[in-house]
Amino acid sequence: MRNGILAAVIAVLVGIPGALRGQVCNIRVVTDASPDCHDMESFLLSATGAWSTPKDRCWALFYWVHIGRRQTSPMIFHGVEVTDPIRQFNDFGYTMCSTVAGMNCALWHNMGLPVRFWDVTLHTVSECFYDGRWHMYDNSMSALYTLCDRQTIAGVEDLGAVQTCQLSGGRSEIGHVVKYHCLTATSPNGFLTGADCARDLDQESRCFRPNGLKLRTYYNNWDWGHRYILNLHQGESYTRYYYSLGDSREYFVPNRGKDPESANPRYHIRANGVWEFKPLLTPDGLARSAYIVSNVTALSSGMVCPGQSGKPGEIVFKITSANIATSQIIRAKIRMQSSDDHVTIAVSTTAGTNWRIVYDQAGPVDETIKKLLIDEVNGQYEIFIKFILQANKDPEAVGISDISIETRTMLNAKMQPQLRLGLNTVFVDLGEPSDCIVIWPDLQGDSYRQFIIEEHNIASEKEHAGWRGVMFAQKPDSEAFTVYRVQCPRPITGLVYGGRFYNRAAGGEIRLSHSFDGGKTWQTDWTLTDTSQPWDVIHYATVRDIAPDSHEVLLKYSLRAPQAGPMACSIYSVRMEVRHQATGPTFEPLDVTFTWDEVQSDRSRITRSHRQRIDHVPMRYTINVGGVDHPIVKSLRIECPINSKGTHHGYSDTRSGLGQRVTDVWQELGRNLLIGKSYKINVEPTGAWGADDPEGRKLTDGVVGPNYAGGTSMRYAVGFDEKNGPAEITVDMQQPQQIAGFGIHITAGWPWWDALKGEVRDEVEVWTSLDGQTFARQGIFNLNLWRREIPINHMLPDDETAQGWNYILRLSSPVTAQFVRFRITARRSLGVTEVQAFDRIDVRPFDLRILLPDESP
Repeated sequence: MRNGILAAVIAVLVGIPGALRGQVCNIRVVTDASPDCHDMESFLLSATGAWSTPKDRCWALFYWVHIGRRQTSPMIFHGVEVTDPIRQFNDFGYTMCSTVAGMNCALWHNMGLPVRFWDVTLHTVSECFYDGRWHMYDNSMSALYTLCDRQTIAGVEDLGAVQTCQLSGGRSEIGHVVKYHCLTATSPNGFLTGADCARDLDQESRCFRPNGLKLRTYYNNWDWGHRYILNLHQGESYTRYYYSLGDSREYFVPNRGKDPESANPRYHIRANGVWEFKPLLTPDGLARSAYIVSNVTALSSGMVCPGQSGKPGEIVFKITSANIATSQIIRAKIRMQSSDDHVTIAVSTTAGTNWRIVYDQAGPVDETIKKLLIDEVNGQYEIFIKFILQANKDPEAVGISDISIETRTMLNAKMQPQLRLGLNTVFVDLGEPSDCIVIWPDLQGDSYRQFIIEEHNIASEKEHAGWRGVMFAQKPDSEAFTVYRVQCPRPITGLVYGGRFYNRAAGGEIRLSHSFDGGKTWQTDWTLTDTSQPWDVIHYATVRDIAPDSHEVLLKYSLRAPQAGPMACSIYSVRMEVRHQATGPTFEPLDVTFTWDEVQSDRSRITRSHRQRIDHVPMRYTINVGGVDHPIVKSLRIECPINSKGTHHGYSDTRSGLGQRVTDVWQELGRNLLIGKSYKINVEPTGAWGADDPEGRKLTDGVVGPNYAGGTSMRYAVGFDEKNGPAEITVDMQQPQQIAGFGIHITAGWPWWDALKGEVRDEVEVWTSLDGQTFARQGIFNLNLWRREIPINHMLPDDETAQGWNYILRLSSPVTAQFVRFRITARRSLGVTEVQAFDRIDVRPFDLRILLPDESP
């Protein structure tokens, strides 16, 4: 269908009237509870702009990357891991160590910091350079390590080195820094708190042994350039649900042929969005809704017919899905009175270069159709839907009405705009008033050919190697190129294009150029001849000098490789974004609706929502969230209503003044006074799953167990259950000590109750004594947690549960004691891995410091 349709599309594209109304472009909705993920610059400004030092800015990035991804089978798209942070934060979140190491390289580089990419033993990490040295941030394991000063973030080569300090008792060990100076572990020589499973520091230290370090000087596994594009027409809405709408094929973009969530369903990363578009088909509304109109007449009844008989009438609607599309449903009522009448529906995901017919019917017909499209649209961000109407005699004998287009998307539930307990600020604005066409082709094999209009001397590997480019010159010492044509219905206003490139060959060249005159003349925008490492170069050229009234641009990617080897000069990926005038004024009123569940003191939930009329931009407003804990945000709906008369704005109920914003805290624990001290237990441990204690050392050995239940967790614990009655663990510190608070780490034998869901029914009290005879009760541990109570510097496990947890009881004022007794009333089979008494517990307020787009760094 390609050649005949393409010629018709060209004629239609350049013949569109200019005075159209009804489109609102580049909508931005941001809250002060989470970063702005619209593009790289916005993310870095919002997440790090309020911090002044590189160390603080890198910690902020570490925190938000921890929130926005999970350690699981990485998302593979176009043959490579998705390492563009903006694409991951908006759509995916599925990463492995190499994936997130590349994402960090991209973030740091765009923050102005040098980066390095390492393969270590069975692991991959990256590091950045500031303050005169290299620093490693392991967002795969959510691990941060310092030097022995407990301040300086360590580099890769520090981690496996032989070192010593007082925390290791003066012992010199390989991997000392990892074992004893991890900021995100349960304890020295303990377990990582924010990992995907129970990972002990001894295991992690072996990853960084010097003979296993491989610095990849040639490669950073990074990517960037994607931006989140949200455009609406009147009558169109987009709802982002913060949960999955289903497990069937129409709700996910497959990863290696499967639902990416299926590798780790416990993470609940995948959520779904729904576009709802019912185009206006009235005489004054069609131009507001359609992207392209040619030879059609809109009747006052809401039916569209061919403008004249014997000639096709065409309407093209464009869905820019913002998040990656998974499926689409096209509904319409079609009427044809004659066997010579014809209606065709086709879709294009190549900006009109190729079309795929999804409905093709001759008359007579009077039917309502529903077409579910999956393979035709899955994995795309831009979908053209074209209706072709042809009447043999009477134009009004052929008509289409009641068109609705529902598009499903896949999104990363962890990084959508969030709300927190208390007062939240929401910021809404529009970007530049331009629509755009984005081309992001798969370069493997011959997939790219559906996008191009010309090529010469080009070859592409069937499968992407990953560490080098995939497209190259077939014959060396001869120019090779591909040419893409982008045609716009209204004048072009801007152009950004480029990609990711590989050039290690002396004499090799990669060149970007454009033409506004159909290829008669070419303007070179960028050339890569440098062969210095890394051979992993990302560049985007911005073209501002646009020929007047240009509707078409040609974009050329050229290569010239020397005889030494064509693969040494190649292209990883390309992305082109051509911006053009929108269909109307710079602003139309919008409605923005957040819906959330408020958590009550009994853990039940109340659903509330808030709908705000956006009658000017930029606009700030507040949403006050009640309950006792951070809310569970359910959806964010943005719509451009045709008529909002009678619509209720504000809260879904009458409550508004619900409280102040919750302040996060940063918690640091001091020295554990019970390490190495002897203790007595009044009952015999159960020994279940290895939870025995024959030497009487487990509970004060200084090793706090993992925050995951099951597996090997009970081997580090002393086991108790409801059968042997309350257990008392009494520790003798040998001399009186001043105590600021206590800790006890509990893991589950069975059942695996989750403290964040309020399921734990066990009880633990703590008592102290100076003489071992008379004990004073110091308090009872809170074994069921609220999310608002978790310190901001504590990394939650990837599954966001608390089935094993180090509970802290902070005293209002210190107490002096020699004996500490923990009284445990178990309601199940459980294990205690460590009991603790701290000489200090420092808790200070901490502000996440999200900058909204109108705030200066």
